[in-house]
This record gives sequence, C-alpha cells and structure tokens, in this order.
Amino acid sequence: MKLSRYIAIGLLLIALPVEALAHQVFLSSARIAENPDRQISVELRAEGEDLAKVFKVPLTIRGGIVNPHELKKHQARITKYLLAKFAVANAEGNSCSFISETSEANFNAVALTTKWDCKKIDGELFYQTSLFFDESETAGQLAFIKGMKNETPPLLNSKTPKISITGPPPTFLETTTRFVAAGIEHIFLGYDHIAFLIALLLWAQRFLSVIKIVTAFTVAHTITLTLATLDVVSLPSIFVEAAIAATIIYVAAENFFRRDVDERWPLTFFLGLVHGFGFASVLQEFGLPENAMITALAMFNVGVEIGQIAIVGICLPIILVIDHLVVRNSPNAPNNRRNPIFVYLTSGVILLFGVYWFIDRVFLA
Repeated sequence: MKLSRYIAIGLLLIALPVEALAHQVFLSSARIAENPDRQISVELRAEGEDLAKVFKVPLTIRGGIVNPHELKKHQARITKYLLAKFAVANAEGNSCSFISETSEANFNAVALTTKWDCKKIDGELFYQTSLFFDESETAGQLAFIKGMKNETPPLLNSKTPKISITGPPPTFLETTTRFVAAGIEHIFLGYDHIAFLIALLLWAQRFLSVIKIVTAFTVAHTITLTLATLDVVSLPSIFVEAAIAATIIYVAAENFFRRDVDERWPLTFFLGLVHGFGFASVLQEFGLPENAMITALAMFNVGVEIGQIAIVGICLPIILVIDHLVVRNSPNAPNNRRNPIFVYLTSGVILLFGVYWFIDRVFLA
C-alpha cells in the first residue's frame, strides 16, 4: 500500500466545503394573531446573523447580538426585504391591506411587527412566507398562531410555505412530525456534531464499544438539552459553540495517543454534555409553545436520536469497508487491529476542522 493512497483519502476528506461546516440553517419565527375587526398582526423575528449574510453587512456584534447602530443604518433596506417575504391573503391570493410596521433589535434577532386589515378579504385567511428560501434550501420558519392550544407550532419551509390563520390549526400528529423532522435535519446539518462522533468511533472495532460510546453521548446531550431548554441551566451561545469545537479538537488529538476505546464512554459522556447545550440553542431558536413544551422537546430529541443512529449506521460501515479493503490489504498492515495510518489521517482532518471552528467562533465571531 503506497502512502499516496492514504494521502488521497485525506485530501478527499479535506475537499469537503469548509463554508458548509457549521450550523447554516436559516431559522426565523412569526407570531400571528387575529384581532377584532378582522385585523391580523404578525411579529416576524429574523436572526441578525442570517440578515448579515443576506446584506453582507456587520449587523451583529460578539455573540450574535444585533447592533442597534448598525441596524439603524440599514433599517429601511431590511424592513423592505422582510415585508416582501411574507403575505396575509385568502385562498384566491387576495392580500390584506397593510396598516403599519415597526422594527427593532431584539437580542440576536431583528423583530418586525406589522398589522394588516382583512375586512374586505373574504374566506379563510392564510399566512405565507418565503423568508431566506432563496438563501438556503433548509430555511424554515416557526409559525405561532394565537389560540393554537396543545399543539407545537408548524415549521414552514419551501415545500410547505403556507398555513391557515383562521381555519383549524395543524393536527398534533402533523406538528409532532415536523419537530421530529427538525431534530433529524439539525443533526445531519450539524457537521461539528458529526465530526465529533466520527472521531470517537475511529478506533472502535467491537460492537460493544460502539454501543457504549453512542449511549453515553445520547444520555449526556439529552440531559443538557432538557435542562437548557427548560431554562434550568443557561450558558452563552458563544461559549457553547467554542466549547463544542474544543471537544472535537480534544477527541481528534487523543486518537494519536490512545487506541483503547472500551473505556472511552466516561469521556464521551462528559463532552456530550457540552453538545447538548448546542442542540438546545437550536431548539430555543425554533421557539416552544408554552402549552406543549414537553411534547416539542421530546419530539425534537427523538429526531436528533434518529439522525444520530442513521449517521453511525452510515459512517461505521464505511470505516469498516475502508479498513478491510484499503488498510488490511496492505502488506504491512497488522491482521488484528486497525492500521493507524488511516486513523491518523482521518483524525488529522477532523482536528483541522476543529481548530478552524474554534478560531472562527472565538476570534472571528
């Protein structure tokens, strides 16, 4: 086996688009209420960092907080942009009349509050959004409708951009399905979480070792996801994101010095607690209905676990196939354990990404 084959594997991994290796989901929310005299109010919240990407301006400061002074400079453009990205209309497409709007910085988001007069519009009213759909195929918006009881808010996206305002709310099954889907989507787009899992499993050759690692990670992040979502424990997002990158660096570096993974589960549990806070920050951006918080939390966590099992189910066989076809066919490879060159190359690539994420989140945020 020539060294060039190992180098080729490493270069293939490095070729993954670096720009995609972070949480790139454009998330927003809308709170919609039907007021007396058939007036509709819509409070739209868009993340400052997402708007900064669209307008290519330094709209946020450290930690993703919206800078009020920068917002004032670009407020007219941002307001015009947001107003063009949603509508209140009936099934025939007849739009309600615009009454008023106000916008302001609200922590990590820009909040736009609007009012619409729908007295002259007959029939069932619908809210439709297209916010950030041109920027990302995974963009989504949580629609909170006043009076929706015992239901989780629907996640609107490019495939289902519209929801009834005055008609019956989505069924429990529909909203539950959306939160499960949101959990699955997040874990598959959370490339840092995927890198962490792969780094943990690189030396694992026994099924029991994999079970220990995955179980420890699951239990740990479930604990902190629950505590953070229920506001029992709270940590700054900039600290959490940097700490997640640090866990990736540590595990990838440890692969160069430690091969025994059977007793790695305590470390996995400890570091998994950090990743749970990262999951919680995403769920908090979605927003949870007060009367269905536990249901939404549970369904999101179920989605994360489904995604995690799928990732392990995809990555582990690939590692084993490479191990068998590429590594163990080498004349210099040992017969009873994984060739370290493969693990070192893959760990090195993951380590580089971890360092990149850490620098980006600590010094370039």
